[in-house]
Amino acid sequence: MQRAKGLLLALVLALRAAAPAAGIPLVDVAGAAHGSATVSLPRGVVVLKIKGLPPLPASITAGSETFTAHVYKAYLASSADPAVEIFLGDVYPNAKQAAIRKSTFKGDLSAMGLDRIAVTAFSKDGLKSFDVLIASF
Repeated sequence: MQRAKGLLLALVLALRAAAPAAGIPLVDVAGAAHGSATVSLPRGVVVLKIKGLPPLPASITAGSETFTAHVYKAYLASSADPAVEIFLGDVYPNAKQAAIRKSTFKGDLSAMGLDRIAVTAFSKDGLKSFDVLIASF
């Protein structure tokens, strides 16, 4: 009986640990997945694993307008309150169009209402921008 309880507990813990590993899909405006985000707000950890992001400088089409992006920036934000936003860092894809960005904060972020991640492309002068990847959780 003790062994069965131990196996059941181990199974539950393994399933719980495997669930966050898959992460939240990062999607473009067309809905295509471009990697994943793993978020733990109580621990203050955000990991972005991005695939298929064009190397910089990149041509970005924002609606009817096209501009050249010179930097990608990642943000953790609240969709309910636009004033609540945390900068996760710059994202630089390699030649294989992949990038990993890990941000660790020294506190619990769960009370801030954060529910969205955006990777935003900015023009060289910073006047034009467009959210190229989005994840909602």
